[in-house]
Amino acid sequence: MSELFLEIGCEEIPARMQAAGAASLQERLSEALQKVRLTFDSLEVQVTPRRLMAAVANLAERQPDMEELRKGPRVEQSFDAQGQPTKAAEGFAKSCGVEMSRLERVATPKGECLAFRDVQQGLPSGQVLPGVVEAVVNGFPWPKSMRWGSGEMRFVRPVFSLVVLLDGKSLPVTLDGIVSGKTVQGHHILSPGPFKVKGLADYRKVLQANKVMLDREERKAAIVKGARRLTADLGGEAVLDEGLLEENAGLVEWPVPMLGRFDASYLTVPPEVLMTAMKNHQKYFPVRKADGSLLPCFVVVSNVEVDNPAVLVRGYERVLKARLEDAAFYWQEDRKIPLPQRVPALEKVVYQARLGTLGQKRRRLEDLAAFLAQRVAPAQVEMVRQAAHLAKADLVTGLVGEFPELQGLMGGYYAQAAGLSDTVARAIREHYQPQGAGDDLPASEGGQLLALADKIDTLIGCFGIGLTPTGTKDPFGLRRAALGVLRIILGASLRLPLKPVLEAAWEGYARFGEPLEQAGPATTTAVLEFLFGRLKFHLKSDGLDYDLIDAVQALGLDDLGDAVSRIRALADFKQLDSYMALVAANKRIANILDKAPLNDLGAVQTALLKEPAEKALHGDVDYYSRQAQVQVGKGAYQPALEALAQLREPIDAFFQDVLVMAEDAAVRTNRLRLLLQVREAFRKVAEVSLLQLPEE
Repeated sequence: MSELFLEIGCEEIPARMQAAGAASLQERLSEALQKVRLTFDSLEVQVTPRRLMAAVANLAERQPDMEELRKGPRVEQSFDAQGQPTKAAEGFAKSCGVEMSRLERVATPKGECLAFRDVQQGLPSGQVLPGVVEAVVNGFPWPKSMRWGSGEMRFVRPVFSLVVLLDGKSLPVTLDGIVSGKTVQGHHILSPGPFKVKGLADYRKVLQANKVMLDREERKAAIVKGARRLTADLGGEAVLDEGLLEENAGLVEWPVPMLGRFDASYLTVPPEVLMTAMKNHQKYFPVRKADGSLLPCFVVVSNVEVDNPAVLVRGYERVLKARLEDAAFYWQEDRKIPLPQRVPALEKVVYQARLGTLGQKRRRLEDLAAFLAQRVAPAQVEMVRQAAHLAKADLVTGLVGEFPELQGLMGGYYAQAAGLSDTVARAIREHYQPQGAGDDLPASEGGQLLALADKIDTLIGCFGIGLTPTGTKDPFGLRRAALGVLRIILGASLRLPLKPVLEAAWEGYARFGEPLEQAGPATTTAVLEFLFGRLKFHLKSDGLDYDLIDAVQALGLDDLGDAVSRIRALADFKQLDSYMALVAANKRIANILDKAPLNDLGAVQTALLKEPAEKALHGDVDYYSRQAQVQVGKGAYQPALEALAQLREPIDAFFQDVLVMAEDAAVRTNRLRLLLQVREAFRKVAEVSLLQLPEE
C-alpha cells in the first residue's frame, strides 16, 4: 500500500473560502480515485492561507484487473449448416477486435450465445495518478477564481508550486507550466525555504519547524490560549466569537496573539459601535469585564514573530484609533439632529429603482405595522406606528453610513437621545432581527411586529416585480427574510392569518409608489407558497418530514402557527398503531372520490344505508367527528387525531363488507357521501391521504 501526497502552494486564499476549498478537494480527489478504481483507507485534507494539501493513506499500488463479458449472437445464428461462422458471428468478433477462436460460448436465459471475455490489466497507480491530480485541480470550483500571467489555468489565487509524491517519489504532473517537485515553502516571511519533503509525516515536521501550523484547529487553539493568557491579568476576557476565530485562523499560518489598547475616552461611544469597529473592520477580539462592559483593549492575531512586539502593536492601535475617531465624531454629530427631523431625508434615498424611495417604504411600514398590531396587539398600534415612522431614519446618519452593520441599532440609540420612549427605541433597535438562522429574535412585541412588517413588505415588493430567488442566487436576501418571518411567528407563538397581511402589504405599494407589476392574488399566493417552502426546510431540521407539511398545506391554511401545531400533531399520529391502516384507508377514499366525484354534496341519507357495516361507520363518523371538532376548536390537534383514530375498525369493516359502487345509483351516491364524510372528518386536521406510507 502507498501514500499519495499533494500540496498546492499559492498566494493567500481568502479566509472565507478555505473551509469550502478543503471540502471540495476532499470530495473531488476521493471521487477521482474511486473512478479509476484505486482504493484507499483514509484521505486527509488541510488548508492554510498559502497552501492546500491532501494525503491519501494506504492507497492501492495498482488498479485491479477488470473483466467484461461481452455477449453476442445466439449460437444457432452464429454458424451455418456446415459449421462455418455467419456474418453475424464474424461481425461480433470484429467488433471485439479478436479472431473467432477467442470467442467462447455462454449460457443465457435466451439460450447459448457467443461471448468475448475482455480482461483489462490494471495499471500501476503511478501511471494513473498524474491524470487524476490534473483532473482534480483543473476546474476547481472556487466561488471566484482568476488567471494570471499568460497561462490558462484558473484558481482562487496564483499558484507558485506543486508537489505530488507517491511514496516519496515525485510524479510527473504539470499544471499550466508548473512542474511538480519535492520542495515546499515554510512561512513566507519567517522561514520561506524551500524545503524538501518525503511525505505527510515529514511534511508536518518541516512546516512546524519553519513556522507553519498546518492544522486549522491547532491554529484556533493557539489563538484562544494566547488571548486568555493576555487578558487574564486585566480582570476580563476576550470575546472569542466562533466566526471571528475561524476567520483569524484562516488569515495566519503562525498565530501570534498580541494585546493592544485604545484611549478609555472612546468608551463613551455605544459598545456595539466599538465592537463592530474591532471585529468587523479590523478582525480584532474585543475584551470585556465580567459584567459585560468593555475594557479599553483588544487582542489582535499577528502572522509573524518579532523581537519587539510593541512596534507591531502600535501599528494595530494606530489603525483602530482612526476608526474609533470617526465613530466618536459621527456619534457626537448625529445627535445634533434629532431622529424625527431626519425622516424627510428618506424621500431622497432610493430603496429600489422599481420599488420607490425609503420615504415610500416608511409610509408602507407605518400602515402595515399598525395593521399587524390591530390583529395581535391592539394596545400597541400607536407605538408601533411611531416606531415604523422612525425605523429607517438612521440610514441617513453619518455613523450608519460609516458602519452599515449598525442600522436599526443606532436608530434605537438616537431615538432614546431624542427623548422617545424605551418601547419605541427598542422596536427600532430590533426590527432588522433576525438577520440569519442563528441570529436572536426580537424580544419585544413592538420589535416583532415591526420586523414582520419590514420583511413582509420586502417579500411582497420583490415578488411583485419578479425579483425572486433563483438557484443559489438571492441578492435581496428573500430566503433570509422568509425565514425571519417564520421564526418570529413561531417563536412568539403568534396566531396570525397571513393572507390578509400579504394583501395589505400589496395594497401598500399601490398607495405609496408605483403599483406592483404582478397582480395582488398572484403575488400573495406566490409569497405564501414561498413561506411554506421555507417552512419545510425549517422543520426538516427538527426531524419533521415534508409529507407532514404537504398534508397540512393542502388545506389552504395561511396561519403558520396553526399549521405547525397540526404538523407536529401529525408527527405524533405517525406513532399510533392505527396510522398505516388509517392513511391507507384515506388514500383509498381519496382515490375513489377522485374517480367518482359527487355533484350533489348533500348529507348521508340513513334510509339508504343497507349493510350493518355502513350503518356502523355512519354512526361512528358522526360521533368521533364531533369529538374531533371540539378539540380542533381548541387547537388541540393531537387529541382530535386520537379521536379519529377510533374509526380504524369501522372503516376496515366497511371496505370488507360493503360494495361502494353499487348498481343502485341512489345507494352508490349515498355510500360516496359517507366516504366523503369520513374524508372531511380527517380534513378537520389535515389531508391525511397525502401522508407517506413506508413502501412509498
